[in-house]
Amino acid sequence: MKKSNKLCFLLFFILITFSFNALAQSQFKIRGSIIDSLKKPIEGVSIRLLANQDTLRSTSDAKGNFTFAKVSHHKFYLSVAALGYKPFASVYEIESSEKNSVLAPIMLQMETIRLQDVEVKIKVNPIKIKKDTIEYNAGAYAVRENDKVEDLLKQLQGVEVDEKGAVTAMGKKMTKLRVNGEDFFTGNVEDYIRQLPADIIAKLQVIDDYGDEANFTGIKTGTPQKMLNLVTKPGMGKGYFGGVDMSSATNNAHHLGTKGNIWEKTKQIGFGSRYGITNNEFAKVNNGALNGSIRDKISKEFNFNGGYHFTNGINKSVQSTYLETFNPQGTLFDLRESANTSKSINNTINLGLNGATKKNYFNVSLSGALANTRNDVFSTSNKTGFINQDLISNSGSRNRNPNVNASVNWSSRLANRKRSLSMGFNFGSSEGNSSSTINDMIRYYNETTNVLVKDSLLNRLVANNTSSSNFGGNFQFSNSLKEPNDSTGYSFINLSYRFSVSRNRNLQTTMVTNPFGNSFVVDSLGQDYVSDFINQNFGIGFSTNTKQISYNFGLNFSPSIIMGKYQNRGEELKNYQLNFSPSANLSYQLKDNENLSFGYNGYTSSPDFNKLQPIRNNNDVQNLVIGNPDLKATSSHTADLSYNQFGLRSGLSIMAGLTGSFAFNSVVSNTIFLRDTLNSLKQQTTYENVNGIYNVGGNYSLNKRLLTNKLSLSINGNIAYSHNVFYTENVLNRSSGINVSNAFRLNLNEKKYSFNTSVSYSFSSNTYSIMNQNIKNVQVLALNSNGSWIPNKRFRVNASVSKSLNFGYNLSAGNPLLVNMGLNTSFLKDNKLLFSIQANDLFNQGALFSSSISNNAISENRTRFISRFVQATLSYNLSQFGNKKGKVDSNFNVDE
Repeated sequence: MKKSNKLCFLLFFILITFSFNALAQSQFKIRGSIIDSLKKPIEGVSIRLLANQDTLRSTSDAKGNFTFAKVSHHKFYLSVAALGYKPFASVYEIESSEKNSVLAPIMLQMETIRLQDVEVKIKVNPIKIKKDTIEYNAGAYAVRENDKVEDLLKQLQGVEVDEKGAVTAMGKKMTKLRVNGEDFFTGNVEDYIRQLPADIIAKLQVIDDYGDEANFTGIKTGTPQKMLNLVTKPGMGKGYFGGVDMSSATNNAHHLGTKGNIWEKTKQIGFGSRYGITNNEFAKVNNGALNGSIRDKISKEFNFNGGYHFTNGINKSVQSTYLETFNPQGTLFDLRESANTSKSINNTINLGLNGATKKNYFNVSLSGALANTRNDVFSTSNKTGFINQDLISNSGSRNRNPNVNASVNWSSRLANRKRSLSMGFNFGSSEGNSSSTINDMIRYYNETTNVLVKDSLLNRLVANNTSSSNFGGNFQFSNSLKEPNDSTGYSFINLSYRFSVSRNRNLQTTMVTNPFGNSFVVDSLGQDYVSDFINQNFGIGFSTNTKQISYNFGLNFSPSIIMGKYQNRGEELKNYQLNFSPSANLSYQLKDNENLSFGYNGYTSSPDFNKLQPIRNNNDVQNLVIGNPDLKATSSHTADLSYNQFGLRSGLSIMAGLTGSFAFNSVVSNTIFLRDTLNSLKQQTTYENVNGIYNVGGNYSLNKRLLTNKLSLSINGNIAYSHNVFYTENVLNRSSGINVSNAFRLNLNEKKYSFNTSVSYSFSSNTYSIMNQNIKNVQVLALNSNGSWIPNKRFRVNASVSKSLNFGYNLSAGNPLLVNMGLNTSFLKDNKLLFSIQANDLFNQGALFSSSISNNAISENRTRFISRFVQATLSYNLSQFGNKKGKVDSNFNVDE
């Protein structure tokens, strides 16, 4: 070979070698995953990667993962295709220094397939029932433009939302709100369900919550609280929301409010303000408020939260109540009227720090409040029947009440995974300073002729200083009987000890002014005492938790002592108590979408010291109160049983529950009537222990969904029986009450309209043991309908009608017909500006009186208010969640 050819071959070989080396150095690996909207992996998805002139193909495995091993360009095009899902395509560019790159999970959305005008959709199950959770699929319910979470909650079986936004689930109040399993701003359910839009929600979960510490340790004892957890759609778990709204009504009520919330992955900042004024013949209100909150993740394990709330208000109102009380001596009729003026300034602040690692849980909270109030009351009480007296009272008081509370809780999984230790401490302190001026005039009438016989004047200046402090702690040790395992579960024994120590001081000085203007201190109308309360609780329990069943049962022993000392008399009081109470909880997953739960809890409560002290309390000149130092602690017991079931094929869901409560040594009042120095009757109240107070009840709900979940038919109701024991004229009496209610509801929800109607019947009977007389039976038949029409995204019409037919005792209840109508329209881009007008109670029948029955008394609220008015509201909404711009606030009809 020629020398020149050899040289060319050598150069060519070197060039090829370096080219391959360069190519090998520039190749890298790309990995990723394919998931659906519920974050579940999708298998068998076809993925294609295009880079310059190269085309690579891959397929996702059973876990949704895919890999491209030899990618030579840092900028490439990726396309994804799968049957039943919308196609996905995007351009990616990665840093040149990365040899292995992991892409963010690619989420595919379901696709509706049309075959010759036949729409094929996957059937959506509206409800999933788990051991301690009922989960509602938001996609199974009608979500319209501008709907809020509140509108979605109103469609859920077993969930009720009242006109103020309070939420109950199977009769239990919802006390806590979380979003995606995390604490959400202040956790106020009523506030945020009216701010969050419904179309960002994927699931709503009603959870039996035992607390964060119980979730960490796995030891779930006591009575759970109802918690609402909202699960957002992918990418919607952050954003900002808020706005400005103003309203004006013909009842001369005006309102202005602002809200703003920044919601990031690890940080939440919220603020709000409101100002309202009302000025009409029945009420004068001038209220303002400011609030702010922050929640931030300060490290990987710990979160910080803080909040401040300020309110300032002036309220003037007129109230009227009519009362009938049945006694062995006859019936007492009492008409009470009052004009009240109150001014208040309240400040509240709270701070918190919490976090958890694999082995430790930690929580610290601190809160403080300062309240300043001033009240002026002019009241009259006109008694007729076997007592014929008038009381005219004019009083004014000023109060200042600061308080502070703190708590620290810590839990740890010990080196041995089978054991855990928890402890906590809490502290609280409060003070109260008040001064009151009370001017009373009592007029006495002849019982036969009703002629004024005499009158009595009593003018008093009462100064009251109180202080209270408490300290408590708890310790809990758990030992698992076997190694915890996700498949077989675990069982453990739990030992606990709790204690609390509190001290209360009350100093009351009363000065009386005689008709000549001379003032002097009356010792018999004063108080000066110190009380100490020490309570301990020893508990032992056994718990088991598996995939299908969780249960625990235990026994608690509670020794306690109350000690009191009267500083100005040298008298002392000691009251020892020893009680025990059992506890039990059960949660059983019978099968998919069917569960059974049971709870039993007992606790003891010592009587209030004011009911123990054998000292006369003459603050109410017509009712002398004397305590009983021999009172025992009350032992209360509650039990509940619930069953939930949902049929996937039938679409029929069943929810039912039983509840009961009873108590030993309940503290009740004993009312007697005595002749005073003017030979007129005066009421005296003492206290006694009784047995025999109990309540039992049940509730049920049957729901059938038709027309692809658009039509809902439901029947629900409850029955309750109560048995009360009390004293009248030193005679033990009993009263019982039966309450039964049933309702049939029909709900039709379409995108363009909705219609809801219901028919309900309730029956109430109360029996008083004197001559076994039946006070009254009350029956109410109610018909309710409401609907809305939505012709387009910017327009909505609402209307509601309700009619009540009352049978039985109703002094002035009548049979009201309530009709409300509303119109809403929106403007600007993304419907940011909303104008609504609402007409309430068109026939002016909503301000009628209401009655209630308790033991041997019937009371009627005669307070008047304006129920017929027209209100106009203008709202500007500025919000965005994920990449979705917010829509107009739809909180325009509280009756819908």
